[in-house]
Formats: sequence, structure tokens, C-alpha cells
Amino acid sequence: MDIKTAFLYGSIKEEVYLEQPEGFGIYDQESHVCRLKKALYGLNQAPRAWYERIDSYLMKLGFTRSEANPNLYFKVIDEKPLILVLYVDDLFLTSADPLIQKCKRELAFEFEMKDLGLMHYFLGLEVWQKPGEIFLSQGKYVVKILEIFGMVDCKLVTTLMELKLKKLSGSAAGPVL
Repeated sequence: MDIKTAFLYGSIKEEVYLEQPEGFGIYDQESHVCRLKKALYGLNQAPRAWYERIDSYLMKLGFTRSEANPNLYFKVIDEKPLILVLYVDDLFLTSADPLIQKCKRELAFEFEMKDLGLMHYFLGLEVWQKPGEIFLSQGKYVVKILEIFGMVDCKLVTTLMELKLKKLSGSAAGPVL
């Protein structure tokens, strides 16, 4: 799920002023400034204000924030876990489908959201999902690293570790050092 214009939901506690934006100035009051009441993108306080807003709403919905990771929330409903991971303005939900749908409705009541469907890519991980299966890969990341170091056309070399593993599994094709 993607929260649209997430940072604009945050309220700022400090007094923040900015010059009147070009085209919005009032005649004979060009020296006046605007006081912000809400967070704006680009404002240093905006990410913290957004996090405080979503955190308080998730707590209101009955989620518990993980002590190990403050962006991981969970709650148990009828002995079924509902897990929510927050990454800036993206939310990832996992649970039984009815719990996910209910949570999406509750979140959409408070925030304008876009359902991005199943996760396909997250923090450098490629994700493929089938019923009962999840496959993770870092293929795109590996290719990017090879491109950065000019090694896309490099030749494969068997490492000593691979040779030892092959020997242990009984599939060594040649002499092992």
C-alpha cells in the first residue's frame, strides 16, 4: 500500500515560517511571511511528523510496535497474526486475506492510499509469490554491482569453497585442492 502525499498528514509542533511562494504574494504585503500549520515535503520535520501521525493511528487500531524495529507493527486477531511493515510512505501487510482487507479499509478511512498489490520489489530484493511460496532474489542488485565495477562480461571462476562443497556432496567433477 502506498500512502499518497504522506508527509502532508503530519502536524508540526515548532513554529515554521517561509517566504510567500512566487505567484501567491499579496500586493503591498510582499515582505510578509507564511506560518506553516502542517508539514510540507522538503521540510526537515516532515518525516518525523508523518511517522508520529501514522504511529499514533496504528496504535489506535490496536497494533503493537516492535521493540526491535520501530517500523514493524503487529496484532493478533482470533489467534491469527496481522503484521504491518512501514517504509516511509509504503505499508506492507501480511496475514490471512480477510484481516488484510479489513486493515486496508481502516487505513483508507484515515489516509488516501493506493493498493500496489503483491510485493514484487523491496529494498533491493526481488520477490515472487505463489500460494504457500515466496522466492527472494538479489539478481538486479548483483547486475548493478557488476556494472559499477565494469565486470558484466567477466568469466566465472569456481571458488575453493564451491569445490569443497561439491566434494562434500559427492559431486566433485575434478581434483580438489
